[in-house]
Amino acid sequence: MKDNIYNIYCDESRVENPEYKNMVIGSLEIPRIQKTRIVSELKSVYTKHKFPHELKWTKVHNKYIPFYKDLIDYFMSCPYMNFRCIVVDKTKIKLEEFHDNDEELAFFKFYYLMLRHKILSNNEYYIFLDKKPTRDRHRARALHHYLDSYILWNKESCNIKHFQAIDSSENILIQLTDYLVGLMGFECDESSNKESPKRAVTQYLKEQLQKENLCVTSPLAEEKFNVFVWQSSR
Repeated sequence: MKDNIYNIYCDESRVENPEYKNMVIGSLEIPRIQKTRIVSELKSVYTKHKFPHELKWTKVHNKYIPFYKDLIDYFMSCPYMNFRCIVVDKTKIKLEEFHDNDEELAFFKFYYLMLRHKILSNNEYYIFLDKKPTRDRHRARALHHYLDSYILWNKESCNIKHFQAIDSSENILIQLTDYLVGLMGFECDESSNKESPKRAVTQYLKEQLQKENLCVTSPLAEEKFNVFVWQSSR
């Protein structure tokens, strides 16, 4: 297998819940050739801590804080694994002016913005989205189409070989993406409980990244944990 073929796993957090100001859409990228090894190593972390559940940020519990920290340690130490997300202040989205007054359409436009910068010339990509219900069943197909158009006009020797929405319960790497995306959603929410187990986990990641604040835009060259905080143009 070639070493310029990548898998990208995607998920989102706090998109539809009106209680939260920000939504986060993120992706985890690995070389496809390393997938079997990475999945095996992740499963070893699960086994070490006897973690029997599907990994979900919404279900983070005090009992498993050592497990959650070990996941961060694994992510940080794995040279093949990179994360990127876009943080969007939902109160600044002008639905009527730019998105046909359609929240779902706006969501997929931000998905496109997040993924666009992951796609580079001379690479091939397999992209997996967490399956979610949509009013328009063609949304994911349209996202694929617009990414293909971007590649056609902006990249060389690049293509998306596979694009699919799958159930997170069947894929440990989408679960890890959910964990990191949920972590970012929690960290960027000013009302988050500072004493919760989730706060302990977000603080641990900040220590490993040597950052005081995760909710700031990273330089594009920062590949390991790249954050784009979207700003409305007007």
